Amino acid sequence: MMTVFIINRRRIITAALFAALLSSCAGDDEASSKKASADMAKGKTVAGAMMRAGEASRRRGDISAAIEFFRRAHQAEPKQIEPLVGLGESLVAASLVKDAADAFRRALVIDPDNARALRGLGNSLIAQDQLDLAVEKFQKAVAADPKDYRAYSGLGVAHDSMADHAKAQEFYYAGLEIAPDDVNLRNNLGLSLAFAGHYNGAVEILRPLALRPGATARDRQNLALAYGLSGDIKNAENFARMDMDSRGVERNMSYYAALRSMSDPVLRVRSVRAGHALRSR
Repeated sequence: MMTVFIINRRRIITAALFAALLSSCAGDDEASSKKASADMAKGKTVAGAMMRAGEASRRRGDISAAIEFFRRAHQAEPKQIEPLVGLGESLVAASLVKDAADAFRRALVIDPDNARALRGLGNSLIAQDQLDLAVEKFQKAVAADPKDYRAYSGLGVAHDSMADHAKAQEFYYAGLEIAPDDVNLRNNLGLSLAFAGHYNGAVEILRPLALRPGATARDRQNLALAYGLSGDIKNAENFARMDMDSRGVERNMSYYAALRSMSDPVLRVRSVRAGHALRSR
């Protein structure tokens, strides 16, 4: 569901970039989570049953139920990392980022080099504007697995949130060398280019994503944002209108105009993070 963009200068939490980051966790890690759930369930354990129920709840969008099932799985198997990681990811999906960070930290006590837990904690820290700490966690994930393109995406998001767009783009390109077709990395790179004022490059990356078969509202609205930042109101309206009504489009155009007027690059990124509240798949 599309959320209308509203500028909030005091509450500054991610949007387009953070949503893309989250979606990579929910998509590519789902297979490993299922395997962990299956492994735990081989002994027909309570934890295994709770893990399967938690994954099923999360897939159908019932995040509250998923949180409860993962908590029960953790209670049944407190020394297993998978329930805590599932719990943390579900708490992030519910925007309970402090609780999520706690779950990921407990998971890392069990396995300090677990990539999913490190990335999950990094995501939670970005959502709390603890950007230096987030970078530290993503760097540790890369050190543990240099092929972890999702960790490179996380590093990019953290640096974009600092308005260090050149550094962010280095990380996105590094991730794309490993996973050249990853939609989340491409979305993040396109948005980063738009934040940096490289609008033609941003559109070149984001437009094919928005027009491809299976494109999501997030893909289309990321492109609308890039057009809006560039001042191309006609194209911004056209793509915004694909997912929202006339009133929503009008409000977004006002939002884009306000973004263009901002001279502080950090404030502009943070305002986008506050307003561009598209959720991950």
